[in-house]
Amino acid sequence: MHAPAARPQPPAAGPPSRGDRDGWRLGTIAGVPVVLARSWVVIAVVVTLLFAPTVARTAPELGGAGSVVVALAYALVLALSVLVHEVAHALTARAVGLPPTKIVLTLWGGHTTFATDATTPGRSFVVAAVGPASNAVLAGVGALLVLATTPGGLPWLLLSALALANLFVAVFNVLPGLPLDGGRMLEAGVWAVTGDRLRATVVSAWAGRVLAVVAVVVLLGLPLSRGERPSLLFVAWAALVAGTLWTGASAVLADARLRGRVAALRADALAAPAVGAPLHADVASVAAAADAAGASEVVLLEGDGRPVAVVDREAVGRVPRERWTSVAATSVARPLTGPPLPADAAGQRLVQLLAAGSGHSEAATAAEVDAVVDAAGRVRGLLLGADVVAAARRGGRS
Repeated sequence: MHAPAARPQPPAAGPPSRGDRDGWRLGTIAGVPVVLARSWVVIAVVVTLLFAPTVARTAPELGGAGSVVVALAYALVLALSVLVHEVAHALTARAVGLPPTKIVLTLWGGHTTFATDATTPGRSFVVAAVGPASNAVLAGVGALLVLATTPGGLPWLLLSALALANLFVAVFNVLPGLPLDGGRMLEAGVWAVTGDRLRATVVSAWAGRVLAVVAVVVLLGLPLSRGERPSLLFVAWAALVAGTLWTGASAVLADARLRGRVAALRADALAAPAVGAPLHADVASVAAAADAAGASEVVLLEGDGRPVAVVDREAVGRVPRERWTSVAATSVARPLTGPPLPADAAGQRLVQLLAAGSGHSEAATAAEVDAVVDAAGRVRGLLLGADVVAAARRGGRS
């Protein structure tokens, strides 16, 4: 699988470390950090418990402890197969202009994140398709080695398991629903046909939710159709598969809804009406300017017209009216926190401009106070970062 692009971040460097927030950093491959998520331990235990009885029956001379060790080795081989899958995503993405930032091996497979998102459905499709294709190749190699190995022995068992596991991973990942690679391929197809990526993402995410329900029905229905009662471990495994699909699809759907709200944001629509006034003006002058323009905010300007501060209405209210002509507006103003924003800034561009001024911290973005100017540089409004954050979250102004 591969994850949607995250905010650009420089690749980590240096020796393996335990400090990565996603888990244990194992090193880098082609400059891309590789991290083993702590949740991977869970799937390693499940695979070991499921595979150990088969090893014990095939090679009883190993004993109980030896069977567990071999089963654990198979779990590690499976992790390496997933790593090949994710490296295929990363290298292909880099080749088509999508720099990979991290590979994470997780509870159920793994994911790769990128500094930027795919700009065309073709690129998105290719990056998604190479992951399952790499597992199909590994399954084929494993099958050829099985044919060259004496049936029934431990090598034959491990190679058979490797071939079957990679075949399963390849087939499972091409199922048409997010967060699987098949979901990305479906998304690319709908995107190419409709020209609307957001709609394509929503369709593919709902397909992923449907797959989650189908997975439960099919996995639990298999033993029941044979008149068998599924074991507790098998039920837990089925729940793990379905839960991962459902939560992954739900996360993508929530992100798509957020992107839809972000796309509707406009600086001029979110800004409070404002008017510019000279930096050296007194309180009476800025009050008169606001009344004349019908504006609720006054932005103070340097001599060259650059917005530098906003008059604090609460501070003005504490000044007796008879003193307004003698009190400088700068004494009741607070500085603007970022550069002026174009009135036509909208969607992701607006968010990027705010983030650039705040250093990409959400808390700092919410604290932003910026003037909104027209094409001629005239002040038209005052935009609060908190209003933008609230609109992105709830689809409306705070």
